[in-house]
Amino acid sequence: MNAQFTSTQIIAKEGWRNIAIALVLLLLAYWSDTGYYIMFIVVLLLMFVYRNPERIAMEDDPLAIISPIDGKIVAIERITSELQKQDFLYVKIRSLPFDVGMVRFPIGSTLNSAKTIHGLFLPPYKKIASALNERIDFKCSHNNTPFFMRVQAGMFSKKIYLGYGRGELKSGSRIAFMVDGSVELLLPLDSRVKVSIGAHVKGGESVIGYFAYKG
Repeated sequence: MNAQFTSTQIIAKEGWRNIAIALVLLLLAYWSDTGYYIMFIVVLLLMFVYRNPERIAMEDDPLAIISPIDGKIVAIERITSELQKQDFLYVKIRSLPFDVGMVRFPIGSTLNSAKTIHGLFLPPYKKIASALNERIDFKCSHNNTPFFMRVQAGMFSKKIYLGYGRGELKSGSRIAFMVDGSVELLLPLDSRVKVSIGAHVKGGESVIGYFAYKG
């Protein structure tokens, strides 16, 4: 049975260490009366970046695909996966440092594997970043239909915190955390997308589409 790495505390565990260091520096600055107001602002910014709000999906349809992260839809297209040797519906969401960085599972299904590929931390808008940046590739299946998700770090992340190994996960389950980057979904071609390029979505709340009903 998998244990949840990041729980429902209002501040994500991944940020506790950085916030604790900032608090110590704030106390030292206050004690020395040297720029403590700057450190106070830093502490507030870190708490904002690592916030971990509760989210309720806009729909409870078991076929609904919930946005895995906060951000902006930057791509919706049909692509051919060289690795999987088949076509998929490709959806990409770009997340900025002031978006909530918690990555959530998009639909109740099975997480078969999570593979970390270490790499660089280039700005996510650069084309070369998709090939060189650090990322985690998730292989999943919903009702025996495979789909894939890639979580890719941006220039401010420096690390992607992975929470789950594999197993049955509910829609909206917290599975990873990153400060910025992108999440890419490879969905079955018969999936229906209800968002458009440029739309802003919230992880664990916004519905971005639906798997096809196969009765």
